[in-house]
Amino acid sequence: MRIGSRKILGFVLLVWMLGTITVGMQTWLGDATIYSKSLEVKRETLHFAILENKAPGGESWAAIGALSIQKRVGVVYLAEGIRKNTGLAVGKIYKLLDSLFLFISLVGLFFYLRRWVPDVYCVQGVLYFCAVLPLTYFFQLFHPWDRLQLAIWIGLLNLIVVPSYSLLALGLVASIFVKFDTVLLPFFYLLVHFNKLHWRRVSIEFLGLLILTFGTYFVVGALFPAPLDSSHFTWVGARAMLLSNAMTLIDMNVRYPPLLVFALPVVLSLLFIWSKPRFVWASVVFGLGLSAVHLLFTHYEEVRAHMVVLVLLLPSALLSLQHLQTSNDASVAPPNVPGR
Repeated sequence: MRIGSRKILGFVLLVWMLGTITVGMQTWLGDATIYSKSLEVKRETLHFAILENKAPGGESWAAIGALSIQKRVGVVYLAEGIRKNTGLAVGKIYKLLDSLFLFISLVGLFFYLRRWVPDVYCVQGVLYFCAVLPLTYFFQLFHPWDRLQLAIWIGLLNLIVVPSYSLLALGLVASIFVKFDTVLLPFFYLLVHFNKLHWRRVSIEFLGLLILTFGTYFVVGALFPAPLDSSHFTWVGARAMLLSNAMTLIDMNVRYPPLLVFALPVVLSLLFIWSKPRFVWASVVFGLGLSAVHLLFTHYEEVRAHMVVLVLLLPSALLSLQHLQTSNDASVAPPNVPGR
């Protein structure tokens, strides 16, 4: 069989495997949890409430445990556009979109990891990601932006590797309309690209991205206000959330989802870290910093919201695994790696 034919066959088998995983997760697990018929009415209620920017029952968004979701309009408006043009039920549209973006994320993750490790390790990384995916189906009722935002994160990380500044800027603006956690991504850009030779240009680019992202965030907040809600992002709120997360960890013990998802990748990613390409070790530093933010301001057991941290850890973790499994100790990184 020719090399080209083998590559095509390998890609087909990869797509088949990831398609199988996506369908299996979304139907057998998803239908019993976040897509269950018992939650259909509540999902539709929240969908139309976000479109009207009016929390159900006339309460504040915070009162119903949905603080700031009125800003996450990207996927909601996309779903509404599909509903108006197809007549499909809201619940079915969100499941289809979730399935599509989950599949895109898994394929994108494989090719993202391929920048640093051979295919066999990429498959291991994707399969580990899939093994912990079931934990993302719990502790939620209506969060249709997480799969799309994961796919966007992977795309934006690739644009930082390349880099492609214009596309990165456009992607960041679009991502904030989906979910605003990407406002912190300019700091990763600075961490990856800042150096003595190009410090002035990179600093200007960083400031441009920072102004763009936070500017977009404030525009979205002005377009979709929540006057009944007070700001949740305070140090008092952070201390309270940290205590709540600590109590949840004690209560769940070894079942604690972040422990199950991140413990092994963190340990592996820290091994030999400073001998790895700059982008790889910067990903670990940024990923751990991002985890700290989620720990302070979110219910940390809801790992669906910060699966991008696993994406950030995997290149380093897989390079460590490769290093441990091979007898060649010369280097943990393949030659000519971007960001070296």
